[in-house]
Amino acid sequence: MKRKYLLLFLSALLLFSIQLPVHAADSANGLDKLELTQGSKIMVHNGKTVTATQPLTATKGVSYVAARSIMNEIYGTIAYDSKSKLYTLSNGINEIKLLAGNPSYTLNGVVKTNAGAPYLLKGTLMIPLRTVAQSFGLTLTNLPKEKKVVLTWASKPVANFSVSDTNPYAQQTEVKYTNQSYHPSGLKIIDERWENNNAIFDQAGTYTISHWVQDERGTWSDPYTVTITVRPPNQPPVAQFNTDKDTYKMGEFITYTDLSTDDENRIASTVWTNNERGFFVAGPQNITLTVTDANGAVNEYTKTITITEETHYTKEEFDLLYTAIGDKFGISGPSVLSLPKMPYSINDRQQTLIRANSPETILEEGIYYEDTVSGNVRFLLHNLNGRSNPVKIYVLLTNENAETATVRMGAKGIGGPNPIVSQVGRMVTGRFLESVLNPTYSYLQIPAGESRLIFQEYSDKRVRPGDVYSMFADVQMNSNLKFQVIVVDEHREVMSMLPYLKVLPSNDRHIRGTFENANRMMYVNQTIGDVKSRMILADNVEDTRLTGIDKTTGTSVLNMGNYGVLYTIRLSNVQPHTAIAINPRGGHYAGAFTINGKVVYATNDSILRNPNEVGMLYKSGDTVESVDITFTPANGSMLPINLLFLPMPELK
Repeated sequence: MKRKYLLLFLSALLLFSIQLPVHAADSANGLDKLELTQGSKIMVHNGKTVTATQPLTATKGVSYVAARSIMNEIYGTIAYDSKSKLYTLSNGINEIKLLAGNPSYTLNGVVKTNAGAPYLLKGTLMIPLRTVAQSFGLTLTNLPKEKKVVLTWASKPVANFSVSDTNPYAQQTEVKYTNQSYHPSGLKIIDERWENNNAIFDQAGTYTISHWVQDERGTWSDPYTVTITVRPPNQPPVAQFNTDKDTYKMGEFITYTDLSTDDENRIASTVWTNNERGFFVAGPQNITLTVTDANGAVNEYTKTITITEETHYTKEEFDLLYTAIGDKFGISGPSVLSLPKMPYSINDRQQTLIRANSPETILEEGIYYEDTVSGNVRFLLHNLNGRSNPVKIYVLLTNENAETATVRMGAKGIGGPNPIVSQVGRMVTGRFLESVLNPTYSYLQIPAGESRLIFQEYSDKRVRPGDVYSMFADVQMNSNLKFQVIVVDEHREVMSMLPYLKVLPSNDRHIRGTFENANRMMYVNQTIGDVKSRMILADNVEDTRLTGIDKTTGTSVLNMGNYGVLYTIRLSNVQPHTAIAINPRGGHYAGAFTINGKVVYATNDSILRNPNEVGMLYKSGDTVESVDITFTPANGSMLPINLLFLPMPELK
């Protein structure tokens, strides 16, 4: 019987007689050695005797070792999670996770299978020795005659580092080196040696940086090297430009040509000073161009031109001719009021408008508006988060009918979240108008008695404290559906919160309500552009406001500013060379307009700050034209506004 067990033990040892890869080529230096004896708790580590909690044990042809004892000797750790009953063994590089009684385990997240299942022996986790060897890079050698198993592993320190710039400039770039060396067995690094780790290199060329580290036992690592290519010193860019000539009349257009260069063609910044398109004061004018390359080197060039006493164009004529579409120019705000008013006829067309804009400032969670609507519906949502934590805004549709309802979602524009209200208003308006030109439709089925959230893209965004968030969206409903505009803190689940939310009261300043006939057609048949004139919009005198009802209270309301109303203005007789511009009369304005099928922002990169500024929208050509203008008053902007029709001067 004893002979039978001895043969079984020797067979198990033969299973372990495999050579696993070591961490270092030089096995004579920095090599750890651990000897284990079958049936014994004694372990000999680098000549020092230590005692394991349980002996090396052969069970069903598999040798098991006390997990905590061997992990201590290979400088690893073992942790136990009492809830999951999961053991985690790690040497700082590799990690295995296993359960007692389960032959499967994971190595760095990859599922593996043990030769046998780990088990508990008097409270000690016993793990197959081969699993430890294979997982942590140990070489396992058996000595059958001595009933011993020898584990060896490289324990040299490993040198490593990163370089802040592998392509620095000679004499200019400071190179920084980050030491990332470590010891696979957890020993301390006590010394290091470098070659060529210069902070600044004097000459261009290729350099090899080498690094060695020494551990607390005196063992040196193999070298770790990084090769860098040092470029010649960076040359600053050369700022240069010219003008089409050196002497100009007052109000004559100036063409600037940037001729700046850089040795690496990496000019990162170009800043002009006093490069006006035209000047209206006689005398010398200094124009400066400053350029900066990608490395921060700066150069500038100044040229002086002469402006004569002769006038080519007045300032007003010049601005009308040379202001680009989407840009702005100055005007005398009071003088606009003296321009004749262009009469127009109004034809409102059916479109339900939901304006959920009150309370505009979000101070509490709740239902911000609700009603039951059908047909073509436009939603206008515009809010500022005044809470101390982020929120999300939802639109919920509920089908209280006996049959499934169909909802078609079409044109939509979203602006924000962003703390700058004018930027949000400009973007939401422009995006909505662009979507109106090329709508993308999607469909939603809502079964009888069920609810669905719509505008998921809008609801997905978190609105931080101080942010403004806006949306225009057109939908079509084939039956009456109840909608609710709901605001909850970002981590709340809206449907589970809904039973606890109340409809919040409106306030005096901002408007919410349901309005009909929210598509407004305006027709101008008179000649436009023969004289200066203006068209007054959203003033509640010439252009009256829609009336509606706040369905949460049954109160009649006026749509102040007609926000959410989609205007279409048809100008049937626009004279050649007529500029059409937008002038704010109530304060600042930042929005967008569709002119003959093209969206124009007012303005491209700024706002109209007050009545003394004008945004260029369109310039007619050489013949009489019909011009169609579509817009909706921009959220966050001030009304009323005027469209200006200004004859342009002849080109000289």
